[in-house]
Amino acid sequence: MSNYSTRPRILFVTPEVTFVPEKTGNRTYYMGACSGCFGDFLAELINDLLNLGVDVHVAQPDYRKLFAMLSRNEQTNPSIKLPIDRVHLAEDRVFFYSNPINSNYEWENIEISLNFQREVINQIAPRVQPDLIHCHDWMTGLIPAAAKEYEMPCLFTVQNSDSAKSLLSYVEDRGIDAAAFWRRLFYDRFPGDYEEIRDTNPLDLLLSGILAAHHVNTARPVILSDIVTDRSDFFYSPLRQVLAQKWNVGCACAISSTPDPSFNPTIDKKQKRNHVMRQRPSFSDSRSKAQRYIDLYETILQRSLAAPEHQKAGTIRVNSHTKISDGQVIPYRKARSTQSYPLPNERISTPAMAAI
Repeated sequence: MSNYSTRPRILFVTPEVTFVPEKTGNRTYYMGACSGCFGDFLAELINDLLNLGVDVHVAQPDYRKLFAMLSRNEQTNPSIKLPIDRVHLAEDRVFFYSNPINSNYEWENIEISLNFQREVINQIAPRVQPDLIHCHDWMTGLIPAAAKEYEMPCLFTVQNSDSAKSLLSYVEDRGIDAAAFWRRLFYDRFPGDYEEIRDTNPLDLLLSGILAAHHVNTARPVILSDIVTDRSDFFYSPLRQVLAQKWNVGCACAISSTPDPSFNPTIDKKQKRNHVMRQRPSFSDSRSKAQRYIDLYETILQRSLAAPEHQKAGTIRVNSHTKISDGQVIPYRKARSTQSYPLPNERISTPAMAAI
């Protein structure tokens, strides 16, 4: 009999408010947070992937103040319910009383980012043992470089050109052992030796995530399409060049985070599954977002991702929405794969950025 432990495990890493604890005392589930941001899209995507049989987990900060506010104002989506063992909260006082990320000062967002990444690198990822990590935006920019030390592939999603910078010394003061992967990060100046750059050469979190990731996708089609056609004058040059180099070695694609008006479920069932690696940035693909991401994950891992039909999590219909049935949660167990993953973007390295 097939075992769920043979399926690859995906860990979503996001600083957004994506799931909140349900109101009941036992808190068996987390519900999708209607927070009016990219977290809404992620909650729906994760829910769809789980219903398609993907072994998916999510790591996010423990925003206790925001959780209470969203629950009190009933800003949750009850049709999206994720089992409690699928959500892994990074706990630190800096998250507990935090305001929404876009309302904080830059220095506070950097502190939230580094504390969050510390918990993911040191606690959550070792506990979950994912086969692939899916990171989202600049506040997760150190994780792809750290994961590479364990030959663990990362998909890095770029939402926009926002970023932040920090010195290695401050990163290490927050509890992240960056000395183990400092050569994989992107700096203001071409790096010399470790001691020379530690206190003098800031690293860029967004560009570091793009540089170190196995594969990059953009959540806004205009970002990649403009870069590929060299029309992106409104983006600063390093971002354009790093993304362009990812594209040139076949490690970049675009999957929009907005609904595709051309999607037709009837036609979609007849579509053949085509891998998204190296596809030109045209966005007429009629498959669902979850199916596109499954194709991308399987291309990166070179392994089947979703469970066979008879092994998928049972679902029930509530007000035309699909959710996980209470008694049919996918078991949480896994045997680590010894497969080595191809890393074609090793051709992109920090020395290749010297001219930027």
